[in-house]
Amino acid sequence: MKNISYEERKATYKVALRKWGIDSQVMMAVEEMSELTKEICKIFRGKGTMDDLADEIADVLITLEQLKFIYEIGDMVDDHINAKIYRLQERLGMLEADAR
Repeated sequence: MKNISYEERKATYKVALRKWGIDSQVMMAVEEMSELTKEICKIFRGKGTMDDLADEIADVLITLEQLKFIYEIGDMVDDHINAKIYRLQERLGMLEADAR
């Protein structure tokens, strides 16, 4: 399978938005997150498969990327991710004194 670039993904999101609309794609994100939650519960009970889990994670990541695109908040999300990872690194004692 060919590797799809971010630019190709964005182009696909534009077509999806034109075809199904913003509300539909936002609700799809909610639905996909629910399906991932269900799959995680199945894994916890020993009933799910790693392939099904990977499939649901992929769906959620795609719809989250669409939300960043729809609301034009990609840079803001990246900033929040960086801040949260930094805070986690602090809590884990991973940062050297110079970095603080």
